[in-house]
Amino acid sequence: MRWTVLVLPAALEEIADLPPGLAARVVRLLELISDHGLDQMREPHVKHLDGKLWELRAKAAEGIARGL
Repeated sequence: MRWTVLVLPAALEEIADLPPGLAARVVRLLELISDHGLDQMREPHVKHLDGKLWELRAKAAEGIARGL
């Protein structure tokens, strides 16, 4: 079953402001979540925090980006 990933406009702006490699990594992780679901992904890419709250962790040559 595919998941639906909704990205808020403010988050889209932040992703657009990231360096290209890091932005590409975030987009790829969002695609993986859509294809497999959060519950099938593991650290270091995602971390379950509490209830419905998860942390997304993207790492590329340009640095690290995180989002909830």
